[in-house]
Amino acid sequence: MLPEKAPRKREAYGLPTSVQAIVATASDVQQMLSHGINPDGSLKPEAIRALLKLKRMSLRSMAETSGYSDAYFHQVIDRIRRDSRVEDVIAGCLGLEADRIWGRRPEEVA
Repeated sequence: MLPEKAPRKREAYGLPTSVQAIVATASDVQQMLSHGINPDGSLKPEAIRALLKLKRMSLRSMAETSGYSDAYFHQVIDRIRRDSRVEDVIAGCLGLEADRIWGRRPEEVA
């Protein structure tokens, strides 16, 4: 077994500060996902945020690269606004099908 790296070195390598931090994050994500699916199969906002947290994706960086504000991304995730471009960006970053995440039918996209 390899020796445990010091916390300051772990951060320099891009690793979590401790194993407990990994377990805490994983249990938070699991808890958020357990109730995160709507009856139509789409994901609830909490589940989308949990997946983004798990993948260490920042809404701010996604918004900046696509030319939107992070507040607008939050509104799309909360389903206050509908924007298929933003939905597609989020789905692409998560590596999932946009139609599945947002519960869209193929005729709605066209």
